[in-house]
Amino acid sequence: MKRNPLILAAFTALAGLAALSAAACGPGGDGARLARLEHKRDALNEEIGRLKAEMALTKGSAAPAAENPVAVRAERIGLSLFRHFISVQGTVESDNNILVPPLSPGLVKKIHVNAGERVATGQLLAELDASVLESGIAEVENSLALATTVYERRQRLWDKKIGSEIEYLQAKNAKESLEKRLATLREQVNLTRISSPIDGTVDSVLIKEGEMAAGGFGAFRIVQLSRLKVTAALAENYISRLKRGDTVTVRIPVLGMEFEASIDAVSQVIDPRNRTFQIEAGVPAAARGVKPNMLAVLLVNDYANPAALTVLKNIVQETGTEQFLFVAVPEGARWTARKRVVRTGLESGNRIEVLEGLSDGEHVVVFGFQKLADGQPLVLDGNGK
Repeated sequence: MKRNPLILAAFTALAGLAALSAAACGPGGDGARLARLEHKRDALNEEIGRLKAEMALTKGSAAPAAENPVAVRAERIGLSLFRHFISVQGTVESDNNILVPPLSPGLVKKIHVNAGERVATGQLLAELDASVLESGIAEVENSLALATTVYERRQRLWDKKIGSEIEYLQAKNAKESLEKRLATLREQVNLTRISSPIDGTVDSVLIKEGEMAAGGFGAFRIVQLSRLKVTAALAENYISRLKRGDTVTVRIPVLGMEFEASIDAVSQVIDPRNRTFQIEAGVPAAARGVKPNMLAVLLVNDYANPAALTVLKNIVQETGTEQFLFVAVPEGARWTARKRVVRTGLESGNRIEVLEGLSDGEHVVVFGFQKLADGQPLVLDGNGK
């Protein structure tokens, strides 16, 4: 048994005092000296008592009473699919959103359609004034009729070897020239007719009856709503994460609509003005009510891990550059809080991926973790077991 040096020294001093007292009581002893020695003995006894009290207090602090358990709620984590999304604004566009111009200038004679009407390929939209051309056609048709009669007679005579060959060839040339001129005039009349080049809907009518229409300038806007797409510009650092065929979630805020679409095109050229690249996703036919130029919000899945460990974002605490959380560990018959340093990755919603520091099946403290310390005994509410 180990003895305290201070107590041994005190007992040695007492033994010396006892010897001195015995000597003082003998022949020739001094009573005053004995009284002084007895006073020193009492002082030493008091010091011994104080040392014993301090030692008892020290022993008690080395073995404090057990802490009361803290009630917490824990979540058992497991491997699951984790996906990260980029949110970006886009615009609904039409692959066939075109301006149909008149092919020649002229006075607008008749408009046959109104905005909002559906039209088919080749359907007449408007007519320009072609009265001069029509008069020319009538004149040429009359000349052609005469030229045809002359040619036929010359041909019959030539077949019988009557008349000269030159007369026959002249009649044939006159007839063919008039036929070509008539075809040209009829083609020019066709140019005064504005027809739809596609199936679609008339979005707007940009000309009026009685006004002059300029050749090459838009007269009608035709939109094909069956072939809509959503386009968006993303920052260049995402270009390696996306590829054609990836799925995106598209929201149309004004309609309160959400649907999934496939990325049809990913531009491989960065716009030097804003350091972005373009993506396109087709709008499915089932997404009814979507119109060109509507605002769209795209949720682009740029990262996926089929076997990720994720926790609630708010339970991850930070001290400087260190991230940590608390796990509930079974130790014997009780649960104990253990501080766990972790390394996190991307966030999605209210969860964050944990890349290092946790294992599948562990219990992460999700409620009551704010005042925990490493080694604290816990009482789980049952949800984590």
